[in-house]
Amino acid sequence: MKNKIKSLSIVGMAKNVGKTVTLNYLIEEAAGRGMVLGLTSAGRDGERKDVVYGTRKPGIWVHEGSLIATARKYIVKSQAGIEVIYNTEINTPMGEVIIGRVRESGEIELAGPGPSSGIKQVIDLMEEFGGQLVLVDGALDRASSAAPTVTEGTILATGAVLGHSIETIIEKTRLRVELFRLKTVDDEKVKQMAFKVIEEGKTGIITDTGLKTLNQGSVLLSGKEISSLIDESTRAVVISGAVTDRFMKDLINVPHLKDAYIIVKDGIKIFPDVMTYKQLKRKGVEFRVLDPINLLALTVNPCSPYGYNFDPDEFLERIGSAIGSVPVYDVVLGKGVNVLEARS
Repeated sequence: MKNKIKSLSIVGMAKNVGKTVTLNYLIEEAAGRGMVLGLTSAGRDGERKDVVYGTRKPGIWVHEGSLIATARKYIVKSQAGIEVIYNTEINTPMGEVIIGRVRESGEIELAGPGPSSGIKQVIDLMEEFGGQLVLVDGALDRASSAAPTVTEGTILATGAVLGHSIETIIEKTRLRVELFRLKTVDDEKVKQMAFKVIEEGKTGIITDTGLKTLNQGSVLLSGKEISSLIDESTRAVVISGAVTDRFMKDLINVPHLKDAYIIVKDGIKIFPDVMTYKQLKRKGVEFRVLDPINLLALTVNPCSPYGYNFDPDEFLERIGSAIGSVPVYDVVLGKGVNVLEARS
C-alpha cells in the first residue's frame, strides 16, 4: 500500500508451499488495518482437502465487508454470508464468476477466471466496488495472475515440498526468482518489433536489417528449426508462447545466440530445468522480457507433506541468504530476512 499497489498475486511454486497460509496472513493483516479487500483465484483454491496428497488444507477466511469473485456454486455452499452484487458473465468449469460482498465472516472456496483477461476484469470490477487491495490466489501452473498486465505486484511462495535438501530447494527457488526478475528490453526499436511479434502470437528473428516473422504455426517449431535461422546478424529471438526446457536444450550449441537475446512477454513464460538454464547462461545466452514482474517478496514453508521437515529458523535464514535483496518471510514463524535491504 505504501507503494500504491492495488492488486497483488500470491503464486505458489508447487502445492503445499504455504500459499494459502500466506494469503490468510495478508487477509488478517489487511483486516486489522480496516482495509476493504477483494479476493479471487486464478482457478480453484480454498478446498478443504488436497486432491493430490489427501491432506487437510487451511481454508480461506473472509471478513465482513470484503469483496470476492468466485463461481456461483461456491457462494451457495460457502460458510460465509455473501451478497451477490454483480454477474460477470465469465464462465468457468464451476459456473459463472460472481462478484459478492461478505455480509457475514466465514470460510469460502475461490474459483475465479483462468485466463489473464478474466482475472484483470474481476480485479477492475472489485476496485470499482470499493476494493482497496485485490489479492489473487495463483500457482506456477496458472501463474497468469502474476503477469504485470494483470496484477501490480507478486509474492512467490516456496517450501520444503520442492526437494529433500535445502540446497535443491534453494536452486529451484533462486531460478524462479531470477526469471521473475528478468530485465526488460532496453533498445526501443527492438522492443517495438518484439511487441508486434508477441501480439500476433508468432515467433520472430530480429536482425541488424529488420524483423523476420516466421509463418503461421511457427510458434510450434522446435528449437532446432529456429536455430537454423540464427546467424551473426541476429540480435534477438522473440517467442510469443512458453519457452520449454526441451526448446532451450536445442539452443545450447547455437554459435551466434550468445550475441543475441531471447525475448518473451514476461518471466512466467519460461520453464527450464535448473541445469539447462545454467548451461545457457554459461554460453552467454540472456533472456529479456517486455513486461517485468514486480516481485515484492518470497514466503517459505519448512514443512513437507511427504513427512520430512526442516528447522524453520535455518530454512528461513539459508533461503534468505541465497536469494539476496528480495525480502523472505516465514509468516508462521513471524520473521523476515532481507527486509531492510529491500526497502533501502
